[in-house]
Amino acid sequence: MKPAPKTLAGRIFLTFAAIQVALLLLGVGYGERRLRQFHSDQIERRLGTAAELLTGAATEVLTRVDDDAPFPPLLTSVDGSKLRVTLIAADGEVRFDNVSKPPIANHGQRPEVVQARQEGEGAAFRTSATTSIATLYVARRIDFADGGHGFLRVGTAVETVQREFSLVASGLLLGLAAALFLGLLGTAFVSRWLARPLESIQVRAAELAQGDLEGKVRVRGPVEVRRIANSLNRMAKELRARIELVERDRRETSAIHASMSEGVVAVDPDERVLLMNDAAARLLGLPRPLEVGSELWREVRFPDLELALRGALAGAPEWHGDAPSPAVENRILALSATRVEPDVGAVALLYDVTELRRLDKVRIDFVANVSHEMRTPLTAVLGAIETLEDPATTKEEATRFLDIARRNAVRMQAIVADLLELSRIESEGDRIPMEKIPLENPVRSAMRALSGTAEAKGVALDYADPPHRPFLITGNEKRLEQVFTNLIENAIKYTPAGGSVRVRYLEGGSAVTVEVADSGIGMPSESLPRIFERFYRVDKSRSREMGGTGLGLAIVKHCVRAHNGRVSVRSEEGTGTTFSVTLPIDGNGGEEQGRARESTREQGRGR
Repeated sequence: MKPAPKTLAGRIFLTFAAIQVALLLLGVGYGERRLRQFHSDQIERRLGTAAELLTGAATEVLTRVDDDAPFPPLLTSVDGSKLRVTLIAADGEVRFDNVSKPPIANHGQRPEVVQARQEGEGAAFRTSATTSIATLYVARRIDFADGGHGFLRVGTAVETVQREFSLVASGLLLGLAAALFLGLLGTAFVSRWLARPLESIQVRAAELAQGDLEGKVRVRGPVEVRRIANSLNRMAKELRARIELVERDRRETSAIHASMSEGVVAVDPDERVLLMNDAAARLLGLPRPLEVGSELWREVRFPDLELALRGALAGAPEWHGDAPSPAVENRILALSATRVEPDVGAVALLYDVTELRRLDKVRIDFVANVSHEMRTPLTAVLGAIETLEDPATTKEEATRFLDIARRNAVRMQAIVADLLELSRIESEGDRIPMEKIPLENPVRSAMRALSGTAEAKGVALDYADPPHRPFLITGNEKRLEQVFTNLIENAIKYTPAGGSVRVRYLEGGSAVTVEVADSGIGMPSESLPRIFERFYRVDKSRSREMGGTGLGLAIVKHCVRAHNGRVSVRSEEGTGTTFSVTLPIDGNGGEEQGRARESTREQGRGR
């Protein structure tokens, strides 16, 4: 079966064409029947008229006695009219027939004769038994004055009737064919006229589907089509406004997600990615966020995240906890997961808490260290007091225990003072008052303050002037003096008699480094990463004997950081230790340093 046309114009044309053809066929069938009936009636009336004209002559023949008398001229003159005239007596005997020669069979039971006998007039369309030709007969009964009767029958061959009908029908069919052609032509025009505006609308709809929201549909056609076009234009306008709103919301959301330090991962109920921001990709070790619809578990091996999201999707309460990072060793991620809605999915938040957990551990260790550091001298003080309370204590013992109590109380006082100082440095942070100062000022002050200590211990204190004066920096002279005092003092403490402590400057572009190097006992390499921690000691017993609190290097680290600098250490057991403090040079200091270099060159050329 041939499929129906897909286009609207084709379907309209085919529908209207089918309706026209059906109506024409029905009209042809009905018209043919009506035409045949009309033509038959006309022939019957013509035959009746002929019979009426021949009634007088027929009466004369049927009522005469002499059978050999000639027939009236009127009867013999119809031979060329293509009419068959038959005169039949009341008993059916044929008295005259202008077509067949006697003898002729009795016609008393012919249908048209029987009907005429009963009704006065009869008609029949049948094949003649005498001539074997399809003939239309009209018979009329003729009543005589003496009460007798006879029959006059006039007939014509169907071939003649058909020929006349064909002439009329062929003209009618030609007219109908012309009408059908014009109708189909008009139908094609109308279908095209109706479909053209809809085609324009279809083209515009396709453009809308491809994202072109700027154009408009302008059509001329029926009111309904224009309404559709106007509705499509309004829809495009509203769609454009909504897309702009959604795009603006998406940009805002993307900007928020991109600016978040927390990682966000959202999944649907099938555990496919709905959203992942840059922070989440970074924390999970991915080069870029996963696309929407990706399966998270195919790209990331993070069992804790998987279990948290599955639990949230299953309806478990909001979950919080820490988990080791799948991307970086020794990194800790805080993880929380919650279900958004039963049919939406779940969201997980990731946050790098490595530093927070480290600070928590430092705080815990700090409290433990402070408690331990204070407990030892406090125990010594309490023990000395208990001994002094004993009446049996001698004067010499009392003096010795008082000295123990005094030394441990001084130690506790030093620890408290250093803790307060460290707290002040940390609380000041960037608020430490700064000014432009020559770097050698705090270094020289620390050297002068400790020169007597070094001399008393037999340690040589060596100082090298800056190669180009001055090194101007922006800093706090008091805090920097505290830094170099702690470093030089530690160097003197851990350098045996006969050793040396050297202080020198190293220039490095926009920064200057001050090195404090000693020839002391040094430190093992495993202790270097922790040397700046609070209360950390390489040799605890020896440090306490030397009166250290374990906070000096922590103070150094925080002071240097407050000056946007850095401090580092190099050491080897038995060969000594070198501390390096690097600080940024002020811009003006760089200009003066350049002038100092130029002056040095001039002096060299003069010599």
